[in-house]
Amino acid sequence: MAVSVFSPREPGLRKKASGDRFARVLRILLMLLTDGTLDCERCCSRFEFSLRELQRDLSVLRSLGAEFGFSLSHARGGRITLLRSAGRVAKIGSAQAETAAMLARIGRALGGPIESEVRSALGDAAGGPGFLDLREPRPSADAQVSAMFTVVKDAAATSARLEFSYTSARSGPTQRRVEPYLVVARSGRYYLVAYDLARKDWRNFALDAIAEPIRRDGTFAPRRVPERFRREGAVGWIRSGEPVEVTVRVAATIAAAVTAREWQPEQRIERFADGSAAIVLRFDDPGEAVRWALQFGTEAVIVAPPGVASMARDTVEAIAKNYATDLCRDERVESRG
Repeated sequence: MAVSVFSPREPGLRKKASGDRFARVLRILLMLLTDGTLDCERCCSRFEFSLRELQRDLSVLRSLGAEFGFSLSHARGGRITLLRSAGRVAKIGSAQAETAAMLARIGRALGGPIESEVRSALGDAAGGPGFLDLREPRPSADAQVSAMFTVVKDAAATSARLEFSYTSARSGPTQRRVEPYLVVARSGRYYLVAYDLARKDWRNFALDAIAEPIRRDGTFAPRRVPERFRREGAVGWIRSGEPVEVTVRVAATIAAAVTAREWQPEQRIERFADGSAAIVLRFDDPGEAVRWALQFGTEAVIVAPPGVASMARDTVEAIAKNYATDLCRDERVESRG
């Protein structure tokens, strides 16, 4: 896709930029739109480039901001913050129209709060269908989750404590008092990262499991969010214990597909002569590791450590029992009838 996001005020950058650089600048912009902040050191590590190159990319984004109604802060504590102006996008040139349409499609595909955030940044600049079509799970209760997102975002922006009832699978409804900091989106579900005052520890709270009413309970002096809660990764972010490395052997039939994705920045992969592969990931919650491996059915098996492998075996046996119940047999008889 031939798209340029580089400002006409910096023609030299347009000539120097490669396709890889454009993709990197676009991803940096998406990270800022989603999270509101950017960790400079982590960004350099992720894209394997220098701080000077990052500064050049940020210079491009600052030029775009002058046209699109946003600005970037100076680095404070190694972080850049996205600052939006009061107005929406004032104008959008033909060179940027396709990029805006792409961002709008990404927002629509992810739905809920992400769609709202992208739309607030783009205004009416979003275009119609294009070549790229994304199919991702969306929140089924968009209005409820989006409204909850707005509440916790406003509280985090003003350092306001929140009190609410939270329902977890393990303990049922409990009353929580928290300091809200950021939201993580994963597979169509949104999680608030907050400091739990009663437990004196950091926790993730699914927005759809928070019950109204939500009450503000004074303000707080912001803490530094632990790095493990800011780690970028599709798996291994549920926090319930000490991290452990889990090795999963995947069959040759799916090895290429599984290893082509970055599940975690620090993942390790070993490929074997028969086409299979082993992928090593870090999990705080062994249950998450089991659920991740089981999504691949019989073509993936946890081989280490023994405790997590045993947990997977017990889970498979429990699943087998579920399918051997009288209820399942009754359903089969009814379907034949």
